[in-house]
Amino acid sequence: MIDVLVVEDDPILRDFLVEEVARLPVPGGHPVRQAATLAEARRALEQRPPHWVLLDIRLPDGSGLDLCPQLLQARPSARILVLTGCQGHSQLPAPLVPHVHALLSKAKGLEPLRRSIWSLSREFDRELPDLSCLSPRQREILLLLGEGLDTAEIAERLGITFSTAQTHRRQITSRLGLKGSRLIAMARELSRSCA
Repeated sequence: MIDVLVVEDDPILRDFLVEEVARLPVPGGHPVRQAATLAEARRALEQRPPHWVLLDIRLPDGSGLDLCPQLLQARPSARILVLTGCQGHSQLPAPLVPHVHALLSKAKGLEPLRRSIWSLSREFDRELPDLSCLSPRQREILLLLGEGLDTAEIAERLGITFSTAQTHRRQITSRLGLKGSRLIAMARELSRSCA
């Protein structure tokens, strides 16, 4: 079971990040813990070192990067996804670089973050479908397929034309390399995991 720690001081963003990570379709689920400060994150590490951390650099009581030596001592294979609101924070300490999956700017929006969360999660579980290649609308349609809706019902639910829904479905099939019953089975598993 993969254990994840989200370290972010903004409560709204932290809740969103925890929800985003928790939506990963991992059989049996996985714990997603959270911390708002460096001190809380250190306590979480002492309880149980996570497999990976989604880490904000600027915290009220120090730099999130100060957590990394303790993390890597407790779990040398741990991976780090760094999130920053500071444009000038592109330099990471050299010993940390091999453990950092990505350094993301909050200003770049949601899609790079989602892609990084998915690709990092797949490092730990190759059975996860690579949904990073899908647009947000295509992921939404995939979940609706998993709920048992057909293309016409999806179009009606989303307020799009049948043709647009059909095009999205074809693109999902092409990008995931799954079709027919295999696509529906995966969509059902994903829908159950995200419920």
